[in-house]
Amino acid sequence: MQTMQHELYALFAAALLWVVAAAASAQDTRPHPAEIDPAMVEYGAARERIGANLKAALGQCETQAEPARTVCIKEAQGREKIATAELDHQRSPSDASARRLAETRVAVNYEVAREKCNQRQGGDKAACLSRASEEESKARAGIRTGG
Repeated sequence: MQTMQHELYALFAAALLWVVAAAASAQDTRPHPAEIDPAMVEYGAARERIGANLKAALGQCETQAEPARTVCIKEAQGREKIATAELDHQRSPSDASARRLAETRVAVNYEVAREKCNQRQGGDKAACLSRASEEESKARAGIRTGG
């Protein structure tokens, strides 16, 4: 009876060691991300470049005086949004991603135009904001109609 019990313990211990060894070897043999999908690595590098470009542009903006600094920051952030949308469209080209890219461009152009208008005074500012809003509406309508 004791021999059978010892054999069961030995068998259980061997099975436990095998499970632990299998789990450890599975962790060691994980493929490098580049082996899984090189495009994924390239996409990550492109995102990092976009971030680095934004950081450099914001650094240049900091050397400017107000109100030009605020416009410069909006432009830099806009370029980053557009570059990211372009990258996403390149990664997964479709009608939906093309529309998102076009919408991003319109939104960025409007944000920058609005910021430039905010630098103006009185009636000139109101007219500028009105023009920016009209241009945005026309551009959005063009996206909806496919033009």
